[in-house]
Amino acid sequence: MPDGDANDPVLDALWARTLEAWDDDKVHAALIDHAIRVQGLPDLAGRYRSLVDDPDKGPRAKKKLDAIVIAATQMLMSMKTPKPGKTPLPILLSAFGICVLLLAWLAWGLWGRH
Repeated sequence: MPDGDANDPVLDALWARTLEAWDDDKVHAALIDHAIRVQGLPDLAGRYRSLVDDPDKGPRAKKKLDAIVIAATQMLMSMKTPKPGKTPLPILLSAFGICVLLLAWLAWGLWGRH
């Protein structure tokens, strides 16, 4: 599911498993890994955010929410726009030729009709 569908049954099942085994870091890691693969980090962040104020689950939820922010930041940085390549020589020469032609026409218009 590349569109990050909020009704992902695998994400729902992993979330249910995570709630059952809250103290197991491997379950949290599997959940975050799946959310990264299906682009479901916003949905997962919302689920963890709802537990931040819980006295028992709050500290781990905050820690995992921070991990989600880091994962999302790394995803954004990896999708940076690549550096633009060189302009092909024929296009560069054509643009230069047009500019020279226009400047010559301007000069002829200003000084050529005396």
